[in-house]
Amino acid sequence: MAEPTEPRPTARDDDASKSRHRRMFAGLLGTLKQSKTKNDNEKDVMAKRKSIEEAVVGKNEEISRELREAQFKAFVEKRDVDEKIKFDLDMKYKETEKAFIEVQYEEWKNLISAGGILTTTEPMLVYTLNTHTPETQAKAQTSAARLENWKTQQLERIENAINTIIRRREETAARREKARTQGEENGEDVDVELEDHEELTL
Repeated sequence: MAEPTEPRPTARDDDASKSRHRRMFAGLLGTLKQSKTKNDNEKDVMAKRKSIEEAVVGKNEEISRELREAQFKAFVEKRDVDEKIKFDLDMKYKETEKAFIEVQYEEWKNLISAGGILTTTEPMLVYTLNTHTPETQAKAQTSAARLENWKTQQLERIENAINTIIRRREETAARREKARTQGEENGEDVDVELEDHEELTL
């Protein structure tokens, strides 16, 4: 008995198969296209997000830099004003002290001319006597020379202090200007304080 043979595909079956294959291929292409479009969209979104983040970071850095610069400028302006006030006060104090020395000198000089005696210990004073002994008379005569020496020393001390105040202010200004010119400050101050020294005090 002969074995049954499979039915041979007809032309209609071939056409249906080709149509199914074309649909499957078209569907696959559509899926790939959608996937590519989705990936492209995600890349665009990520690129835009990165661009926005970079813009925000850049803006924040710019704001921070401007804020630092404004704070530093305010600090420098306040420091300069404070130091100018201190400088003026120091100079005024020394000028007042100098004037006091001149007045004190004239007062003591008149007393010594009238026979007063200048003490040899601090605080220096001039005392007068109704009558003189040879010893007190000798002290009265040397008092005039000692008074002149005292005045010279006091005025020299004050003049040195004034020169020191001026020199330190000029040196501070020169250092800061050099730092700014060389770009060494970079938002930070090269601060040099005008220090108090013993020679600037009474």
